[in-house]
Amino acid sequence: MPSPEFIESALIFNLNTEGNLHNFKHVKSDFAKHGQAFEWLVNYFDKHGEFPSQVVMQQQFPSLDEKAGDTNFDYAYEQFKRSLLQRNVLRAVNSNSNLIFDDPKKALSNIMTGLTEIETVYDEDVAPYDSGELTRLEEWKNRKQRRKLGDGLMGIPTSFESLNSRGVGWMPGELIAAFARPTIGKTWLCVHAAATAVKAGHRTLLISTEMPSRAINMRIDVVLANLMGYENFSHMALRHGDPIDEEAYRTFLEESNQKDLLVSDHIAGQMGFSLESIASLVRKHKPEFVVIDGVYLISAGDSKAAAWEQSHRLFYGLKNLANAINTPILVTTQANREASDMFTPPKPNHVAFGDALIRAADVALAMCGVEEEDDKRLVQFQKYRDGELPQNVTYMQWGVNNGNIKELIGYAPAFLMAE
Repeated sequence: MPSPEFIESALIFNLNTEGNLHNFKHVKSDFAKHGQAFEWLVNYFDKHGEFPSQVVMQQQFPSLDEKAGDTNFDYAYEQFKRSLLQRNVLRAVNSNSNLIFDDPKKALSNIMTGLTEIETVYDEDVAPYDSGELTRLEEWKNRKQRRKLGDGLMGIPTSFESLNSRGVGWMPGELIAAFARPTIGKTWLCVHAAATAVKAGHRTLLISTEMPSRAINMRIDVVLANLMGYENFSHMALRHGDPIDEEAYRTFLEESNQKDLLVSDHIAGQMGFSLESIASLVRKHKPEFVVIDGVYLISAGDSKAAAWEQSHRLFYGLKNLANAINTPILVTTQANREASDMFTPPKPNHVAFGDALIRAADVALAMCGVEEEDDKRLVQFQKYRDGELPQNVTYMQWGVNNGNIKELIGYAPAFLMAE
């Protein structure tokens, strides 16, 4: 059997087409020896739009085995995955070798947990949204094209009718950042943004750093159902198994057919998300819109760098990624305790390294609650690509239990009317 170094060289040399690169779902840390070469190749492609030749690769990385260039890509990929699986299994066992003598029961539990996690992450990183395991409609691509031709909107439809009415949605290459205090509804905002895009026929990747995909899918159910005219589903009922209109739910699942909505809550072989692994997912699945809930939990790379430097790399890395793939990316992050007033939009200085986020973003919005109206949210646009909007504050209906999330045009809260 060829050595792991030979197989990795074969992979590097065969990652010379967009198809092979998109099908390769691993990251730098998965390589035993040639991770730097893989990272350099990907950066070269992102920058130049073409792949370096084998000669150029060998000049940059002489340790690559030139004899591996003629190896079949599929064979090399299968061998690579086998080698990686071996290393991960050995790591799970060896990391508990000392504990076996001191506390064998705990060592066994740790090893079993580690092996179970390995088995889980070796499944697909993302799966098409499918809550009911029903047969889906097969004519989605034609429907998508008709919607694109008929909606009269450039870019991806947003959750804000006041923006859509201007004829411009989220545009290719834009970074959109939203921030709020905990419990205000950042995840619901992400779900609504993704569902709005998918309903209009745009392939969307929704990445959750905090919530498992099964919980995200329940939220997608009620939001997407509401957008499609099913207004009586309850998130709480779905979550707790309370009675619902089962026939209506079945009909919705059969009609939704959202094969273009992809959800990811983990990356194979990693404990969390990194900028690099997200870029790999995007290259593989080619979404038209990317939504990241909880961007503050994403690693920017060098763990030894200062916090401000890591944040700078993260935010500008996401902006560069949006430009490289010509796709809008919407991210949410959390305001800190300094934004103690739940009814006042947090400012950039209430977000960890928010100045870098604001500079990198094309659109920045803050969200907060509305006094005496739990089913409303205030959204303030603190930055917009075209300068200033006719108004920088808008209000949202926030009926999340039944997915009724929408902008309230011309609305004013009761406490302002009273004044």
